[in-house]
Amino acid sequence: MPRRIAALAAASGVAALLAIPTAASAATGHATKACYTHVPTKGSEPLTVALSGGTPGADYIVAATVPGRGTGSAGSTDGQFDAAGNALATITDVFPPNGTIEPTRGQKVALSVADYGSPDTSDMPIGTTLITTLALDVSSKPSSPSARRRVTVSGTPFAHKKVYGFIVKGKGKRVLRRISLGTGDVCGYTSAKQVVAPPGAPTGSYRLYVNAGKKLNKKKALAYAFTITRHYF
Repeated sequence: MPRRIAALAAASGVAALLAIPTAASAATGHATKACYTHVPTKGSEPLTVALSGGTPGADYIVAATVPGRGTGSAGSTDGQFDAAGNALATITDVFPPNGTIEPTRGQKVALSVADYGSPDTSDMPIGTTLITTLALDVSSKPSSPSARRRVTVSGTPFAHKKVYGFIVKGKGKRVLRRISLGTGDVCGYTSAKQVVAPPGAPTGSYRLYVNAGKKLNKKKALAYAFTITRHYF
């Protein structure tokens, strides 16, 4: 009799275990880059999110949201999970949350996914990423062309790279002065005070080109045009 009671108890335990519903798998994901670049007047680098653990074959929506605003305020996209519950979602034309076209260290957007094959179809947070601008800014002060002024740049082409500026006459190729702007952070942001004028600051029209690396590469550089004049009283 004791053996029979033990067997029945074991069977009941198995039945109870089988009766417990299994939790539905939750979709997860992450941005494929730590920072994405917006190019003023030309659009933005696609924000790509790698998804996994979704319901195979089900629809999904991925949203990018500005903190404090409504879901999808920075953009969204939809699609279907593949047979393994994976997907690669792409949101296009995501702007920096504050709308700036100036250099920025990177502004945060929150990412979420809604799995429409899951019992819970609400938006589930899956992380954050940063949005920056591809931009160059040169301070107009001080007024003296020979004085050091703040030069700031941002954009993922400069991320984790040493950034330099090159002063040339007009659209020429000869570098009159090279300046170091430091190393770009994860969004390519870096800022330094440097003399932008050529040696001696002669009058004329010049350009400051900024690119990663010690050699001027106009095809990959941002440019800033300026003129040096003399006033006589």
